[in-house]
Amino acid sequence: MNVAQTALGMQIRNLEDELGVALLDRHSRGVTSTEAGDLLYDHAKDILGRVDMASQAVRRLSGDELLTLALGVTPSIMRLVGDGILADLERNTPGVRLGLVEEFSFLQMRLLAQGELSCSLTYENVTDSTMVKRALLEEDLMFLSAPDDTPEGDTITFREVLGSQLALTSREDVVFKLVEQIADRLGLKLRPAYEVQSIRAVKDLVAKGVAQTIMPFGAAKGELQKGKLKGRLIVAPTVTRTLLFVHRPEFETNFCSDSFKAFIDRICDQLIQAEGPTMRRL
Repeated sequence: MNVAQTALGMQIRNLEDELGVALLDRHSRGVTSTEAGDLLYDHAKDILGRVDMASQAVRRLSGDELLTLALGVTPSIMRLVGDGILADLERNTPGVRLGLVEEFSFLQMRLLAQGELSCSLTYENVTDSTMVKRALLEEDLMFLSAPDDTPEGDTITFREVLGSQLALTSREDVVFKLVEQIADRLGLKLRPAYEVQSIRAVKDLVAKGVAQTIMPFGAAKGELQKGKLKGRLIVAPTVTRTLLFVHRPEFETNFCSDSFKAFIDRICDQLIQAEGPTMRRL
């Protein structure tokens, strides 16, 4: 920060005196923030973000300043329509520069909270009340297995899925949490044989016939089209996730514009029309 520790300490103490509350707990192991400190930090992020947005908005009046946004997308969305997202925005939304960040849904929410993403197409359940969200689509997930390890038929029951050698990604991932919630509701136990936070590694295990998995079509599109994996829809019940568009509150004006809403709607159209996924607009 290029600030001496003593000077920084004095500034913090002056701020605490002004507010009449302790912002930091100081102890032998270091320093941690108090509840008041956390609250002030959240407000400061919002204030500074709005100041930055105001600065960009004023500069754009000259015609020289682009609004730079970072959009988080899941691996399955990136594989299905990632190329089209950038081209579409450039054609139809002038004055906006978009960067795509491919990441698991639960990690996107962390990046949003840290200010490293402006907005996100995520399947994560959003609990942060400061974030603005809109439900877009719902999608039925698939049971994937090796071609030689797949009985006849296009469907498989949820109970049969739980009885297989499941390989799943992180317990924080939406798919894991959805399957666990459904199992609990039916009085069943989810006991995956493998837990690997790598989509590629999970698909490799399945392709070798070592395990089976639950994934969206988009995450395994290439392997399914080449015949390296076989997919079946899960029934009784289905495993369905909801796609949300989530953004930080300071970008509300930008994301409420007709052009950006139309941009998000076109992404939904592309996803629905993509080969393979079972998706429905909400």
